[in-house]
Amino acid sequence: MKNLVKFALGANLVALACTPVMAHAQAPTVEGNVALVSDYRFRGVSLSDQSIALQGGLDLGWESGFYTGLWGSSIEPVGSSELELDLYGGYGGETAGGVAYDIGFLLYTYPDQSDSAYGEFYGSLGKTYGRFANTIGFAWAPEQDNIGNDDNLYLYYAGETALGTMEGLSLSYGLGWESGAFGDLDGDGDDKLDWTVGLTYASSIGLDFGIAYIDTTEDTTISEEQIVLSIGRSF
Repeated sequence: MKNLVKFALGANLVALACTPVMAHAQAPTVEGNVALVSDYRFRGVSLSDQSIALQGGLDLGWESGFYTGLWGSSIEPVGSSELELDLYGGYGGETAGGVAYDIGFLLYTYPDQSDSAYGEFYGSLGKTYGRFANTIGFAWAPEQDNIGNDDNLYLYYAGETALGTMEGLSLSYGLGWESGAFGDLDGDGDDKLDWTVGLTYASSIGLDFGIAYIDTTEDTTISEEQIVLSIGRSF
C-alpha cells in the first residue's frame, strides 16, 4: 500500500501490527507489493541518500474495514540499520456520499538500531469527481524521546487524474506542509513545504511505472529537487 505513494507524495501512512478482535471474525484478504525506486523520497526528502531503494509490503484487510500490515525500504543507514520497517493498522471505508476515509497508527522501526523507533497517528478523506481523485490528510507524531522530545505534524493534499490518451496512464500531484521535529531541515526557522507532480502507468503486464518531479523549500542536499523513477508490482 505504501510503495509508490510514499516516495512521491508522502502520504503514509501506518502502525500497530494488531487488529481489534472483531476484525478476525472473517478471513482477511491479503495483498502485497514490491517496487524499485531511483530514490526513496518521503515527504520530499531522500532517505536513501539519492540512491536506488528496494521496497515492499504486505497488507491484511477485513470486510469490516479494519486492516493491518507492514512495509519496508532500504535506506541510508540510521545508526547500524539499513532498513526502515513500518508496522501499521487502521480502519477505513466510504460514506454513502462517496467520501473515502481512513484513520490509523503507524510505527516506524529500524531493526538493529536501538532508540530509533517512533509512532505516528494518521488520517485522510478522499473524494473522486469524474477523472479527478482528491485526498487530504494528516500525520501527527506526538512528543517522543526518539524524535528529540518534540512532536511533528504533516498536512497534505494528493491528487490523481486519469489521462484519456492511454489506458492506465495517470497524472499525479501533491503538496505537503510539515512542522515540528522534521519540519526545518536547514535550520532557517521556516516550516517545510514539499510538492510533486508525475505520471504513473499501470501496464497490461501487471507492472506499474512512474516518473515524478519532487522538490521542497529546504536547502539541503537530501531535500533538493529530484526526478524519481519507479517500477513496481502489486499482487
